[in-house]
Amino acid sequence: MSTAADALRRFGAIAIALICVQLDYFALALALPTMAEDLHTTSENLQWSVSAYMIALGITMIPGSRLADLIGRKKVVLIGLAIFGLASLACGLAPTAEFVIAARIVQGLGAGMYFPVSFALVSNATDEAERPRILGFLSGVAGIGTAAGPIFGGLFASTIGWRWVFFINVPIAVAGVVWGWFQLREQRDPALAGKRVRNLDFTGIALIALLVGGISLALDDVSSAGDSFWLTVFPALVGVAALGAFVVWEGRSTWPILPRDLWRNQQFTALVIAATIANAGLCAAIFLATLYLQQTRGLSGLTAGLLFIPAAVGLSVGGPVSGRLASRIPGQKVMTVGLLAGAVCLAALAVTQNLGVYLVLMGLVSFFLGLGFQFGNIAVQSVVPPAQAGSAAGVLLTVMVTIGGIAVVAAAASLEALGGATQAAMTTTYGEWAVLVGSLGVVFGVWQWGRAQEPVAA
Repeated sequence: MSTAADALRRFGAIAIALICVQLDYFALALALPTMAEDLHTTSENLQWSVSAYMIALGITMIPGSRLADLIGRKKVVLIGLAIFGLASLACGLAPTAEFVIAARIVQGLGAGMYFPVSFALVSNATDEAERPRILGFLSGVAGIGTAAGPIFGGLFASTIGWRWVFFINVPIAVAGVVWGWFQLREQRDPALAGKRVRNLDFTGIALIALLVGGISLALDDVSSAGDSFWLTVFPALVGVAALGAFVVWEGRSTWPILPRDLWRNQQFTALVIAATIANAGLCAAIFLATLYLQQTRGLSGLTAGLLFIPAAVGLSVGGPVSGRLASRIPGQKVMTVGLLAGAVCLAALAVTQNLGVYLVLMGLVSFFLGLGFQFGNIAVQSVVPPAQAGSAAGVLLTVMVTIGGIAVVAAAASLEALGGATQAAMTTTYGEWAVLVGSLGVVFGVWQWGRAQEPVAA
C-alpha cells in the first residue's frame, strides 16, 4: 500500500485536522477588506481577528500537549477539533467585528489543543521506519492548507462572501471528528498513570500565557504603527519577565509543564532553531506576496489568491519529500540545504519583475523553506522519547508561531519605512530576508553539519 493511502487509512482524521488549522490561519488576510466593509469597521480593527487567533494558538499548544499526555491524545484531538468547528460556525454567523474576534479566540484555543497533539498521536502509533514517511505526507497535507488559505480567502471574499472562509471549516471539522472517533486509538503517557488534571503545572501554564500573550500584543501594536508605551513596551516587558520567571519556575517545579530532558536534548534544540528560521522566512515571503500581488501589481483579491497555486504546490510537495529525506539523511544537513536554497530563491524574488518568474520562484521558496519547517515537525519526533512527542511538538510549534509573527511584523515595518508596497521597497525587503535567512543558514550549517547523525530508520 502506498504511503499516502496507508496514511489516510490510519490517520485521515489527523490530515483533516491539520488542513483546518493551516487553511484558516492563512485564509483571512485577503478577506479582511470585504469583512470590514460588511461589518462597518476598518481592516485595521479586524486585524485583531488574526492576532487574537495567533495569540490563543500560541498560548494553548504546550499546555494542550501536556493535557493530552495525561487524559488521552485522541480525546484532546477530537475535543479541540470540535471546538474549532463550533467556533468557525460562530465566526461565520458573527453580527459584529467584536463577535468575530471573540470567536477567533475560541478557534485558536481549539486549534492549539489539537495541532501539536496530532503529530504526537501519529508518532506514538508508528515505528521508526514508517514514521517519517507518514508524517511527511501529513505535513504535505498541512502545507496545502497553508498555501491554499490565500486562494480560498480571495475566492470566497470575491464571490459567495467572506463568511464562507469560516463556514467551510464546519463540515470539514465534523468529518474529522466522526472519522477520528472510529479511526484513531486512544493514547496516554504510561509514566503519568498516578497524575490527575489537578496536578498540572498551572503556574507554568500561566507564565506561558503571559510570555506568548505579552510578546504577541507588543508585536500587534508595532505592526499597527502603534507608539503607546502601554500597548507596546509594557506587554513586551511582561513577556520577557514571564520568560525569565518560567525558566526559574520550571527548574523548581515537581512536575514541570515541559520535561526537563527536552531542554538538554541538543538535536532537538538544533532542529527547533532551523525550523523556526525556515518558517520565519516563509511567513515573511507569504506576507510580502499578498501585498505584492494586490498593492504593487494591483490585482484583485480573487486573482491574487489564485496566483498562490504555485506556492501551494511547493508546500504540498515539500511534506512528502521531507518525510522521505528524514529516513535517509541527517536532519541538520537537510535543514542547512533548505535554508540556503530558500535564501537564494528569496534573493531572486528581490530582483525579478516578471510575474511568471515571480510565481515560479514563490513555488521554489515555498518548497525549500517549507521543507525546512516541515522537516522540523518530522525530525523532532525522532530525536525525543515517544512520551515527550507531544511536548516536543508543542514547543516547536509555539516557537515557530511566535517567531513567525515577529517575521511578519519585521517585514511590514521594513515596507513602511521604505514608503509602502512599491517595487523598490519589495526589492529591498526581499533582499533583507534573503541575507538574513542565508546568513543564519550558514551559521547553522557551520554549527551542526559536523554533528549530524544518521537517522535510525536508515
